[in-house]
Amino acid sequence: MRFILPSLLLFAFSFAAPSYNDVLKKIQADDFVGANPGLEALIKNRWRTGEQEKIVVLYIENCIRLGKLDIARRYAAQFLDFFTKSQYRARVETSMAIIAVLDKDPYFGAETLRRVLAYTKNPVSKARARDLLSQIFAADILSASELQSLLEKGFDEKQTRGLAQLTLGKKMHTENRYKAATYWYDKAKLNNPTLAERVDALKATLEGKSAGRPVILVLAPLSGSYAELGNYMVQGILLYTDTLKHKARLQIVNDRADPATALVKIKEAIAQDSVVAVIGPLLSASAATVAAWMSEKTPHIPLITPTATDDGIAEMGKNIFQLNVSSKRLASSIAEYAMNCLQINEFAIMAPYGDYGSLMADEFNRAVQRKGGIILATQNYAEGQPDYQNEFKLLRNRVLTLDTRRRNMRSGNSNVSALAKRDSWLADSTLMFPAIFIPSTNPADAGSMASQVAFNKLRVNNLLGSSGWHGREFLQNAKNQAEGSAFSAAFFTDGDSTFKAFAEKFRNKWQKDPDENKVAGLSYDAIRIVNAALESTYLPTAILQKKEYDGVYGKILFSESGANESVGLISVQQGKFVEKSPECF
Repeated sequence: MRFILPSLLLFAFSFAAPSYNDVLKKIQADDFVGANPGLEALIKNRWRTGEQEKIVVLYIENCIRLGKLDIARRYAAQFLDFFTKSQYRARVETSMAIIAVLDKDPYFGAETLRRVLAYTKNPVSKARARDLLSQIFAADILSASELQSLLEKGFDEKQTRGLAQLTLGKKMHTENRYKAATYWYDKAKLNNPTLAERVDALKATLEGKSAGRPVILVLAPLSGSYAELGNYMVQGILLYTDTLKHKARLQIVNDRADPATALVKIKEAIAQDSVVAVIGPLLSASAATVAAWMSEKTPHIPLITPTATDDGIAEMGKNIFQLNVSSKRLASSIAEYAMNCLQINEFAIMAPYGDYGSLMADEFNRAVQRKGGIILATQNYAEGQPDYQNEFKLLRNRVLTLDTRRRNMRSGNSNVSALAKRDSWLADSTLMFPAIFIPSTNPADAGSMASQVAFNKLRVNNLLGSSGWHGREFLQNAKNQAEGSAFSAAFFTDGDSTFKAFAEKFRNKWQKDPDENKVAGLSYDAIRIVNAALESTYLPTAILQKKEYDGVYGKILFSESGANESVGLISVQQGKFVEKSPECF
């Protein structure tokens, strides 16, 4: 037995894992195949900062050299999770970038290298990242949108930024976007003077070239909370692009539903391309920001926002147009109809909490007061509740106070507020309202409120609302209480053949219905209006001169300011929506 133990020890020693230095020598001698078995053995040791940390890095890099990308990717991810503060982090992320490029995902690789270049303070790592980025740019494997995305995120080093801009300029050059090519060549030369000779040679080939094909710019939110609506907007526009043929090309830009981003995008686009028209932005805040700038800087380029509803956007300039009817116009239209046609002079308002409810209540109030009417009471409520008993009670209380004052004044009572057994009055009496304006944002909630009117001891001669009422759920929930009610709507499409044809075309193209918010249809109308004016010398004038357009959802009637004033009035008669004339006949 005394001879067996030394023999076993000798056997074990002969098969012990090589040392770190042994492996390192093979790597330095470019014997990567020979180094791999030793690295595979060492990688299984307990991970800890120091020598083992370096072994993992060497193993990742060696696997890349041997084409074992899956193994390299797995260990790189584990390294970044385990060694969160490693001095070799940039080196491993650089390996991840190389793996991405070899896996034909050059954008992820370039973005990783851009990030490494931004944070690492190691000069060797910086030089490596810079060199690899230069190789990616030179290989021309990034698309124009990917290059623009990288530039938007930013390169801290002007030298690398200039290379990216040069690459993007060449990409634009290839796509015959000569104005854009010149724009990016100039940027590249400014940031990286060493590129001056190459830039000048490339720009020389552009002499005599036009700006390229006319561009219709689309500003849509393609990421974030409004991405779904942004996609409907783009799909509505793309539905019509075949008709554009060779007149112009579309350029779709993500404005992220952010006014500042939208303004940056419009400035960049106009600097780079021959933009002849802008469709968008989708939201009022972004549309107002872009419209304010374009009305001053580019009055020859029309902007058509399909969906923005804030009042006053179109009034910013002769080149600004709104297809959607403003909230102010909707509120004032139903108020004018009630006072002119129904001869109502006193109103109550029940408005939902939030910006929309406040805006509609304020505009309705102003419209009534302009015509000498009276708002008896205003009550706010939270939408989506199953029971509005408390809100109706508060409204009844306010009107009872007013009725009491009037009754006492008629009888000569000096105490105009005197009312015996007030609680009994509230509990037992049915109070009368000439009309209540309820600007709900959705038809189900509007119907629910209408159905509770009589139950809460209110007799209302006329229920009034706005476009949020328009939907089957209103009729279903309100039942008999909806009969005779009226509301203003931007468009009315029940049974309309134009909308049906559009909806069928949309379904055939995208295998889904157009959105209920009318984004797709209004965007489709916007591109049609632009197309009709493309042959004109001055597009804003051409759009305004025609004035009236047959839209997907009904007539679009531009005022002199460029706002759509085509408001419909809908009444409920025998359980159906019926369009009414605002002219009282």
